[in-house]
Order: sequence, then structure tokens, then C-alpha cells
Amino acid sequence: MNINKGKEWWMGASHFQMELANTAKCLLLGVVILWIQIHGNKGCFEEERLVLLDFKAFVGSNGFDADHLLPSWIDDPTSNCCQWERVMCNSTTGHVTELSLNNTRQYDMESYSFYNDENIWYVNLSMFQQLKELKTLNLSYNHFDCSIDDQGCESLSKLKKLEVLDLTWNRFNNIILPSLGTLSSLKTLILNRNRMEGCFPIQGMFDL
Repeated sequence: MNINKGKEWWMGASHFQMELANTAKCLLLGVVILWIQIHGNKGCFEEERLVLLDFKAFVGSNGFDADHLLPSWIDDPTSNCCQWERVMCNSTTGHVTELSLNNTRQYDMESYSFYNDENIWYVNLSMFQQLKELKTLNLSYNHFDCSIDDQGCESLSKLKKLEVLDLTWNRFNNIILPSLGTLSSLKTLILNRNRMEGCFPIQGMFDL
């Protein structure tokens, strides 16, 4: 009889130890999650940092001083792109969620230089397709048009989480519309002052 009681006690103690170990694991996991939420991710993803540097290189390739226009965008692996100007990231995951690339050339909007400038930048929008968590993209006041020799416009369709897209005062035409029509998460789309033709809703955007 005493032997049975001993076995029962031993089994009970083992069960208690297992429950205690599981509880400790849950508490540790909770502490880790809480630490991440408080302190956030300390760096951006390398592939997303390279996307931003591609855009900076694009600015430079059009004859502008990219270091002056985007001074915090440094080609240094230790530089956290989530801390760069015009960039916002999710503080927990470190993914880029918002890009404010409006008026990249830093025009004086009260002068005639912007409104009379015929210097179109042919942008390859496919450079942004690696930003899988991007929710807001502001490309307004840039005189952008899609590159002719690639599928830059079509690449916008890969931004599945994009909610806000501002293309105000660019040179985009109807070619970009089918890609916009596939952005199922899009909530706000601003297209005024572009080269769209036809009545609204324009064919190719019925999926929005």
C-alpha cells in the first residue's frame, strides 16, 4: 500500500513539474513578446534598405544631387533605414510601411519652375515591389511617368497591402490603370493632375 502511494506521489510530482515547466515557457514567451513590443525592431530589412537605395540612385541618375535631397539615406549596412527621412516602419516587425516620396526634387511650389518643368522622370515602379508590407506610398509632385522599356507600372499590382496611393501631379496615363485595378487593399487613390483620358470610372479600374 505504501508503495502505491509512493508511485502516486512520484507521478503527481512529475505532472506538477511538467505543468510548471510549461508555465515557465509561456511566461518566458510572454516576456519576449512584451520586450519586442516595448523596444521594437532595431533595424530594417536588408532587401528593403536596398530598395530605398535603388530609389536614391534613380534620383541621382536624373542629374540631381541625391545626397543633398536624401541626406539620411546612407549606403551603410549599419544604417537603420527605418530612421531615414520620408520612411516609416512597423516598430515591431521592422518592415517599411510608409514612404513619403512627394516632391523629391524639392521644388518651390509657389514658383513657376515646377508647373513649367517638362523634365519627366521615367520611373521603374518595380523597385517598390519588395516592400511587401507597404501601406502608404506618396509619389505626388514628381513629374513621374512609367518607364517605357519595362513593366514598371504593372509591378504596382504586387503591393498587396497598399491602402493609400497618391500620384498627384505626375505624368502617368491610362497605361497604369489596369495595375491600379488589382490593388484589392487600396482605400485611397489620388490621381489628379495626371494625363488620364476618358470618363470616370475608366475602363480597367472596375476592380477597385
